[in-house]
Amino acid sequence: MFPTWRWYGPKDPISIDEVAALDVRGVVTALHHVENGAVWSREEIRQRKKELKELPWSVVESIPVHEGIKQNTEAAPKLLENYRQSLRNLAAEGVTTVCYNFMPVLDWTRTRLVVPVPGGTTVALDGLDLLAFDLFILNRPHAAEDYPAELVELATDHYEEMTAADKQEVSDNMLKGLPGSEESFELATFKQAIEPYRHITAAEFKENLRRFLEAIVPTAAEEGIKLTVHPDDPPWPVVGLPRIVSTQKDLQEIMEMVDDKANGICLCTGSLGARSDNDLPAMAREFLDRIHFVHLRNVARSPHASFRESGHLQGDVDMAAVMAELLRGKTDVPYRPDHGFTLFDDRKRQTYPGYSLYGRMRGLAELEGLRAGLSATSRG
Repeated sequence: MFPTWRWYGPKDPISIDEVAALDVRGVVTALHHVENGAVWSREEIRQRKKELKELPWSVVESIPVHEGIKQNTEAAPKLLENYRQSLRNLAAEGVTTVCYNFMPVLDWTRTRLVVPVPGGTTVALDGLDLLAFDLFILNRPHAAEDYPAELVELATDHYEEMTAADKQEVSDNMLKGLPGSEESFELATFKQAIEPYRHITAAEFKENLRRFLEAIVPTAAEEGIKLTVHPDDPPWPVVGLPRIVSTQKDLQEIMEMVDDKANGICLCTGSLGARSDNDLPAMAREFLDRIHFVHLRNVARSPHASFRESGHLQGDVDMAAVMAELLRGKTDVPYRPDHGFTLFDDRKRQTYPGYSLYGRMRGLAELEGLRAGLSATSRG
């Protein structure tokens, strides 16, 4: 394993010179300015490599999968060819690990972005906030039928106790675009975006993922590219949207859809660790030869499908056990310290939620210390 750092390009509040000072071996980045579904040209790829200066572009995170592919619309064949061409162009420029996710509409979902911790803040998903948003702010038709009656009752009481500021905060956070993106939803456009999924079951959505992999993996294999699917975040359905990359069984099924090493996994300990029934060390052990990229992050779980992001070594994920399993592998796999507290001057930088400088530096130092210690122990 070797450390990398996620960087959002020239608009990132953290400069590439600051990244270079962190002694990481590579950068995780993407062409965030390219329209979703368009081809990544070799010229744009070269430009991003130039902006990285002397640092290698270790992982693409991500080439977004267009909603037309996820929904298997008439536009899917053209969008799939664009995706294949982007892979070819990346390979031609020497970039050969590509992360993607297959979450519909929403990606990283949190209801609170400024949760106090000693010396700073973290982010959290409050399950009752999420239900209150779904039931009463989004007012999704038949939403109550998706939850146990006692949980609906708790969410109703919770909503009645929320202040107007609380409701606005949760709504704003649920409708935010992805980190590094300029876009976000309005409530009306969000309702339009999720409408098609009222008619797509989880089984049908899984078949759409199979179609994507059958179309893309052969090209990745030909070009020497390692694809890595990122787990759902959170790893359960959100506002009625299907989630199919949430458990060990899900990952096993995905690996079997196209049984090729080019069809790999991004092991995200924070996303998968939000579920208490996910055994992260066992998953690392089972999928070791298909894990091509790792996100190391920790969470502290609480009732009602809630969690907050914790320190990298302080949470419900046994990070030492996970890393020990990963270090059994013989391949040189990139990892990055995923997310971090907002600490010190980061509170003045306006960094993307979770993507602070000092908080991730702390996580990087902790994880590198853990890696060095485990490596020395295994040698002894």
